[in-house]
Amino acid sequence: MDKSELEALKKEIEEVRELINTYIEYPEIFRDELVESSQKIDMLINEYIKQASDPQ
Repeated sequence: MDKSELEALKKEIEEVRELINTYIEYPEIFRDELVESSQKIDMLINEYIKQASDPQ
């Protein structure tokens, strides 16, 4: 994976992190969104780590 793809993943991680920070202010209202965003950020971080450590 090239550097631009890693940067795109990093940007998406930051965007999801911002969403989580917004949702966490009202967890009782955004419970489903928090779960979904948490799962998404886990997937993105795992993908980032996998791609960043993949020797090419």
